[in-house]
Amino acid sequence: MKEEGHERRVRASLLGSGAITILVGLAWSAAFIHFDRPVLAALNGCLIVFGIALVWLVYQRRLTAAALLAGLFLPLFIAVSCLFDNVPDGVHHGTQMHFLAVALGGYFVFRRGGIYMKYVMPAFCLVGFVVFSNTSIGFHDPALVIPASAAEIGVWTNTLTAMVELVFIVVIMNADLSVRRMMDVEMRKAVANGDFQLHYQPQINEAGKVVGAEALIRWRHAKMGNVPPAEFIPLAEETGLIIPIGNWVLRAACAQLAQWEAQPEAQHLTMAVNVSASQFRQPDFVQSVSEIVRLSGATPSKLKLELTESMFVDNIDATVAKMSALKAIGIIWSLDDFGTGYSSLSALNSFPLGQIKIDKTFVHGMLTNVPNMVVTEAIIELAGKLNLQVIAEGVETVEQLNSLREAGCLNYQGYLFSPPLDIDAFSKFLSPEPPRIEPVSRHQLELPA
Repeated sequence: MKEEGHERRVRASLLGSGAITILVGLAWSAAFIHFDRPVLAALNGCLIVFGIALVWLVYQRRLTAAALLAGLFLPLFIAVSCLFDNVPDGVHHGTQMHFLAVALGGYFVFRRGGIYMKYVMPAFCLVGFVVFSNTSIGFHDPALVIPASAAEIGVWTNTLTAMVELVFIVVIMNADLSVRRMMDVEMRKAVANGDFQLHYQPQINEAGKVVGAEALIRWRHAKMGNVPPAEFIPLAEETGLIIPIGNWVLRAACAQLAQWEAQPEAQHLTMAVNVSASQFRQPDFVQSVSEIVRLSGATPSKLKLELTESMFVDNIDATVAKMSALKAIGIIWSLDDFGTGYSSLSALNSFPLGQIKIDKTFVHGMLTNVPNMVVTEAIIELAGKLNLQVIAEGVETVEQLNSLREAGCLNYQGYLFSPPLDIDAFSKFLSPEPPRIEPVSRHQLELPA
């Protein structure tokens, strides 16, 4: 699988941070052991352990855990080190210089993260830099004071190391910005030239019949090849291009839906289309969607617009009004990634939904995690009582399929049946025979590779 560009650069920055902390920890531990400062040596031993843990997490591709570990540990470690940075009179402190690199690196790594890690943690680092640059607070035990000869070397070492860290982060950030600028230009060209494509992932019912498809955007670039949606969709959200892209997806999906209605073997199919938060918040969203559906000639009741729970948090009245207006012309609303947010029950009760989609994290974990199975069964039961259709996404094994069927979920989507297909492959998938789904004992399975 192609790794996202921003993710590669985050990975490089975390690996670099881990390597630098290991080298710095080893050098200072050896120096403090030589100068008989066991407390300071032990403190830098912790830095070595941290660096090893960080590198291990990165190599395990657990980037979120690695980033959180670095974002929470490094500022704390630098602050503690500043308290122990006891130098003789006339020698400047240098440890606080590392705050600058961590602040800049934290902003880059957590650019797509929450407010705390993106803003609060870098702000804490900057405050720490200012405070420790202009005060002499700390532990002043003579046994912890660094000898003058080592302290002078330490100031230069810390300053140079911090500068290397800063240059390293700036180079990676510049590469990231250059790629983002290039991607922005290429996306604008793709919107203008119609270079995007739609693929369709089949949705299957309990009888093994294809009942619909989810439209998923794909971008094949002449030079970059297949660009993963995870790489260009977040950038499109940030730049506002997601609005024209979302409108294009809806127009193309409705046009295909209208074509299916003219084909006997496909006229029963529904079409699911994801709606972004930016697109939904547009003042003319209802009018735009209504016009697109009308001009396409597609039957509105065969169109399902998928929203995520996060879109139900703000401005509830306006959200309900838009959803109700489009429901009035027949469009069905589906709640995507159900169970991953915090407003699920209120969303089911307050919004005019017709379908909920069980998130793939529950589907993947329900056979090995009892709480996941309990939640999945509760979602299906609740949806039944509210007269909502349920579909499970991310179904990859026959065991998962059988468990969902036993729980009462009768519609499925996932790689067990098919990956997203271009229109030609999807047409072949529909004929001459639909996929057959037979009950199979989960103890007799040979799962596909």
